[in-house]
Amino acid sequence: MVVNWSVAEIRDPTFRAEFLDIPRVLADWTAEYGGLRNRDILDFGCGEGASSLGIALCHQPRHIVAIDINPKIWNTLPNAKKNIGLDDAPGNLLLKQVDADTPLDDLGMFDVIYSWSVFEHVQHDLIVDCLAKMKRVLRPDGVMFLQTTPLFYSAFGSHFQHWMPDPWSHLSIQHDVFCNEIKKRVGDRSAANDLLCMYENLNRATANQILRAARRVGFDVVKEHRTYDDYPIPDDLREIYSEDVLRTNQLVFIAKHAH
Repeated sequence: MVVNWSVAEIRDPTFRAEFLDIPRVLADWTAEYGGLRNRDILDFGCGEGASSLGIALCHQPRHIVAIDINPKIWNTLPNAKKNIGLDDAPGNLLLKQVDADTPLDDLGMFDVIYSWSVFEHVQHDLIVDCLAKMKRVLRPDGVMFLQTTPLFYSAFGSHFQHWMPDPWSHLSIQHDVFCNEIKKRVGDRSAANDLLCMYENLNRATANQILRAARRVGFDVVKEHRTYDDYPIPDDLREIYSEDVLRTNQLVFIAKHAH
């Protein structure tokens, strides 16, 4: 049992939110379906693994597998050492870097599969495939939790709110002008290029499209929640997009195998 850690010294608010808050949300949402304790869990797109680590240490799952296509997954333990003084990975946590087209079947079967702020980054034509792969490794009585934000057409769906604080600027400003402005405001050329690469690879999926994809592969959506932007919508955008698509910034849902 890993005991050499403490939340008392956490200074990074992002790490705190991912390590403590996201696992609490997951525990609350899954409570009526068996919760997290003594369950086999898959974190699909774990990033730097803080939420997986928080679940492993604080919610006593039997086993949690955290996967990501990005090598930043290997920052999980260095970040844990820095923020909570953790020296060793807990025995119930497995970190695994995968390719986008890697099947999940070899990872085992899971009671809970979750994905947090990942699906806006999934290549659009792979959304159905990703959901199908997740469903194949979900036990018949298991649950899949998916949260994604910000959706592309929402006020800050570009992920550039820090640099472009005007709502829907990515939809209102000519594309090359928008990108050049990002480069100017970020300053560091390498960092700007990385951010723009991320931006160029955001999909355009709406909340309804993601839900339809889940149902298409055989999921039954049993609980759903959306959050909305309330900024004034520019008249030019009202002529092009539906208000619901522009305002919906977050989709959260739980799904089970359809019967």
